[in-house]
Amino acid sequence: MTAHDRADASSPAAGTLAAPAAAAPPSLMVVGHGTRDADGTEEFWTLAEHVREAAGDLSVGFGFIELAEPLVDAGIDELVARGSRSVVSVPLVLLAAGHLKNDGPAALTRARSRHPGVHFHMGRDLGIEPVVLEIVEERARAALGDVAEDTAVVLVGRGSSDPDATSDLYKVARLLSDNRGLGLVEPAFAGVAKPTVAEALERCRRLGATRIAVVPFFLFTGILVPRIYAQADEFAAQHPDLAVVAAAHLGPDRRLARLVIERYREALHGDVRMNCDLCTYRVRLPGYEDKVGTPISLTPHGDGPARGSRRSRRATRAPLVLPALRPAAPVEPGPTILSMQDLRYAYPDGTAALEGVNLDVRAGERVAILGPNGAGKTTLALAACGAIEELTGTVSVAGVGLSNRTRNEIRRRAGIVFQDTDDQLFMPTVEEDVAFGPANQGLEGEALRARVDEALQAVRIHELATRAPHSLSAGERRRAAIAGVLACRPDVLILDEPTAALDPAARRELLDVLRSLKLTTLLVTHDLPYALELCPRAVVLDNGQVVADGPTREVLADEGFMRAHRLELPAGFNPLVA
Repeated sequence: MTAHDRADASSPAAGTLAAPAAAAPPSLMVVGHGTRDADGTEEFWTLAEHVREAAGDLSVGFGFIELAEPLVDAGIDELVARGSRSVVSVPLVLLAAGHLKNDGPAALTRARSRHPGVHFHMGRDLGIEPVVLEIVEERARAALGDVAEDTAVVLVGRGSSDPDATSDLYKVARLLSDNRGLGLVEPAFAGVAKPTVAEALERCRRLGATRIAVVPFFLFTGILVPRIYAQADEFAAQHPDLAVVAAAHLGPDRRLARLVIERYREALHGDVRMNCDLCTYRVRLPGYEDKVGTPISLTPHGDGPARGSRRSRRATRAPLVLPALRPAAPVEPGPTILSMQDLRYAYPDGTAALEGVNLDVRAGERVAILGPNGAGKTTLALAACGAIEELTGTVSVAGVGLSNRTRNEIRRRAGIVFQDTDDQLFMPTVEEDVAFGPANQGLEGEALRARVDEALQAVRIHELATRAPHSLSAGERRRAAIAGVLACRPDVLILDEPTAALDPAARRELLDVLRSLKLTTLLVTHDLPYALELCPRAVVLDNGQVVADGPTREVLADEGFMRAHRLELPAGFNPLVA
């Protein structure tokens, strides 16, 4: 049976009487994308047969946008030749992208010009529907077996330059994670969009997954599905400690045929999405499948208190054993200026503050240290400048390793500015405060005077040299404290909550100063927009461990990760466009 024969399969049998055209319901035109892959084309025709069976007495035609025959124009012409005076076109695609939004309507526009007496209607994609989620869940569970805390799913879409289509895949992944008990579900794309398959697998690995199912979010096989499996195999070969398993794509499932018929009816009668005044839901919506047809409650918030059920996600706590992390992004060229390896520290009551922290910072980098309260941020800052003596692990600054003998040298090379400037400013005047550090290092006379002037100029408060620190504004005191550290000419500048108590103008002035310093900087802060403005790289601590290390914009844009680690952006702040 050829493709044209299959398209003709729904034609009336020879010798039967056709119903009067006026009484015939609109015909159904099913439009596929098309592929050169024989297996993918065969799967299309298998699903086409299921659609024809589900359609009953409807006249049904089939066609492709490209790469396979019959093309959609030929399929429409055939339906019209069979007597159709109204045609509903339903795209057999999972998510709407360029082909649906452009080529689908273009095909109908061409058809209207060829057949001016025929009415044409455009249906929507299969979309984010409970039946689609059911099938994907089945594919994932078949590959994973038992779902556990260390399992994860990478859901791989085609990839598109259309942000609306790519965002839909994120929604599918979220619904699978939140409402179907699959735990961690990460989206990925086979091309054009990011993250790639390897990047999504790496994220799952960093979050503690040891068994990961790769599920192609494709209706039919083709060139891309084997490519996805190959990319997953390549990643698995590089990480022998992981079990990466391949799940099946959706395929010609009969349930999808019934969904095509739903799309046909929607195009004619409208899309019923919400409740009426008698029942809770009239159609199945993701997460509310059991509410269809149930009586509507007359109480303000239903029959009981508002509540939700959600399987706990692995990222709601720091992993007990942190997996080794590969660099998340290339850093600026330059030698490692600050290195901290396997840092461990516990408070006198036994509470662990740092648990095996590893961090390398290159010369010239500005790195934000983020995390919730109690994560270990300030403790890490104090460890970096040699201020903690009961520390285990290694710290080196500019090639000098921390020891009892070198502690003073480390403190000079890594200068810290405390959150409370009163801890640093104690001399009668600003210039005396700035001179205190270098004077104790042995500098005196004109050399000391030049060093003080240099530091005050760097932070742009030279005119305040003879003022008393207590008479300065909060922003001016902050810059005076920074000048006192700069006067010692450190290799690394460490700032602990530098924007605390600063008004917007003072924050901006400080930002301009810090950007102008061209000095390796560690910024410990809860001010996430400030971290994005100043630091290209962010390290997130939680429970004394590094749980993320990568580009600041990407870290802040990961909403699920941010919530899991109790980090919250200001209302309305979008790190992707800031």
